[in-house]
Amino acid sequence: MAKMNETKPDNTKIVNSEEDVVALRKRIDDIDGQILELIGRRLDAAQAIGRIKQQRGITVVDNQREGEIFQRLLALNQEPLKTGSLYRIFRSIIGAGRSVQKQTSKTDVMPIYAVFGDPIGHSLSPVMHNSALAQAGLDGCYIACRVKDIAAAVDGIRGLGLRGASITIPHKISVMKYLDQVDALASDIGAVNTVVNHQGVLHGYNTDCTGAVKALAGQTVISGQDVALVGAGGAARAIGFGIRQAGGRLTIINRTIQKGEKLASDLDCVYKPLSEIKELPYGVIINATSLGMAPHDDRVPLDTHLLEGETVVMDSVYNPLKTRFLAQAANKGCTTIDGLAMFVNQGAVQFELWTGRKAPVDIMRRAVLDELTALKMRY
Repeated sequence: MAKMNETKPDNTKIVNSEEDVVALRKRIDDIDGQILELIGRRLDAAQAIGRIKQQRGITVVDNQREGEIFQRLLALNQEPLKTGSLYRIFRSIIGAGRSVQKQTSKTDVMPIYAVFGDPIGHSLSPVMHNSALAQAGLDGCYIACRVKDIAAAVDGIRGLGLRGASITIPHKISVMKYLDQVDALASDIGAVNTVVNHQGVLHGYNTDCTGAVKALAGQTVISGQDVALVGAGGAARAIGFGIRQAGGRLTIINRTIQKGEKLASDLDCVYKPLSEIKELPYGVIINATSLGMAPHDDRVPLDTHLLEGETVVMDSVYNPLKTRFLAQAANKGCTTIDGLAMFVNQGAVQFELWTGRKAPVDIMRRAVLDELTALKMRY
């Protein structure tokens, strides 16, 4: 076995030999045994609680208590355990506890939610929504699915009985024709990012619009502002519609002329080809493209040398949190708004549409921030 000379950031002892590896593996084995013993003790206590509740005629499963447990674990959690991993451990322990208490969920079927897109590996929607479900004490699991055929994926929602789905790049527009009903706002926008399964009837909604406007309005007044929106996809449609509704004077900037002109026509605003941009006389500039998203985080949507210090610059990309576009804008003295606010705000509306419960926004934001911090440390 080759020697290892790397030192971990937490100053863990340097591994110099095969003997060190064996010793560390022994330590892991010992810890695993301790973990198993502790889980056994926890299950004994859970089983005893179940017996007492059943004798007294009390419902065994206490969703509020489970939510409080997850919130406490989040507060105790330290690196290197990521929030997503913590959720999976929590869900497994809760499931084991319910099994010894001889009571599962009311339906015996865990609700499943998903995000459909391509690419999808970068998405932090699962960690955000799983944390929200756990904190709210709700059964459920949210997964990421790489989808190329959106029609087949929508059939999958029906066939598998998924409770809901998030729709992301590149399916926000094309998904609409496969749904049973589309909300008036989403229909006006011309894009759907949220699907709710109402007993087999699929309803489409758009929460990007609300998420973007709330994020921007937290930093500047939109009404009367000259706003440049880079992009012409589904996210750009939602953001642009929100800007127009809020009274902003909108200009669409896009590389592909046909798409840019079509969106500008639909939103009744100005279009400018990206290749012709020589100045940026706007109070607000928003990136609604995927440029700058991990793993291709070296890209920017337009020439940042043209930015002026009075400009408010917003990015819809949230991974990485500080994109190259925002970093360069900050260096020019611009006020910057990262994609986290829009992402969490739109996710909160999704959660409420799916569950009928108020979204735990603070927990959702913290879960995403923790994951982004872990990713930053990793790379």
